[in-house]
Amino acid sequence: MLTLLLGSAVQAADLDILLQQIKTDIAAKRLSTPAGNNALERIDAFRQAAPFDYRVLPLIYEWGDTYLQLANEAMDAGDVRRANGYLERVWQVASLTPGLEQAQARLDQLASGTQVATAPQPKKDSAAEAERQRRMAAAAEAERAKLERERQRRLEEAARQQQQEQQRALAERKQREEEERQRRLAAEKAAAEQRLAEQQAAQRAAAEQAKQAAAVAVVTETTKATAQPEQSAASDNTAEQTKLAEYPLDAAMIVDRNRDITDSLKPICQAILDNDASVVIHAAERADYRWLTVRFTLCLRRLDRTFRLRHSFAQVEEAAPHITLHPARSLPLVSQ
Repeated sequence: MLTLLLGSAVQAADLDILLQQIKTDIAAKRLSTPAGNNALERIDAFRQAAPFDYRVLPLIYEWGDTYLQLANEAMDAGDVRRANGYLERVWQVASLTPGLEQAQARLDQLASGTQVATAPQPKKDSAAEAERQRRMAAAAEAERAKLERERQRRLEEAARQQQQEQQRALAERKQREEEERQRRLAAEKAAAEQRLAEQQAAQRAAAEQAKQAAAVAVVTETTKATAQPEQSAASDNTAEQTKLAEYPLDAAMIVDRNRDITDSLKPICQAILDNDASVVIHAAERADYRWLTVRFTLCLRRLDRTFRLRHSFAQVEEAAPHITLHPARSLPLVSQ
């Protein structure tokens, strides 16, 4: 039965049984012997199973008081060694047992040889017994207070640990939230950079398409000019009569198809824009005319992308190539 009660799952009914067994052991003076069947082992089992159950305290001091009685009896018989063994057990288990210090002082006197023979102890009267019970109750209360302080200390320690755990969990949660916020910011930044890159790529593609469209427009304009039927000689006379200005062109650069000719075309292009003029390109070959048309078109678009060049071709065989400016017209001034 005692082995069972030493387990960690002691029930309330088992504790009641254990208290009764402790009382029985004390009454039978089975205080610490025989092994496995004594009050001290059952007291230890009770305190281990229910450390804050104070019902065992009076029995502890009753156990100590019983040992004091045995010690006094041993001292009365002059058996100092046996009395010392009893008192040592009380000091180890129930040091607050009332009368322990007095019994120890008496034992010390006996051991030093100063103790005179004592008369047999008179039987305790009721007043002395009441005083003994009072002192035992006071000692039990002191022990209870001690255990209560220990319980409070454990509760405070548990509360402190719980608070630390809560603070740690809060710190970890805040850290996770901050890491998540940083992750979102990084993702948003990456997405913004991706959108910007896509916009820039789209702008570059649009610019390239516009450039290609401009080149196609130039070719189309040239094709239209070369496809028109030749006009009569009277148109040539009209062009000469309406001429606003005339500019020479570098024949060598035309023959070499030298694009550096663009620098010399800039003032001519500006004059065309200023007068909203149409032009007649006088060249030896139609291929020269087409090449010059492209050069003038590109030159004008650098100055004004909305301007549409109106141009005609006049073939000259011996004269140097040149260009003439005329008032704006919807039809070519000379036959093509």
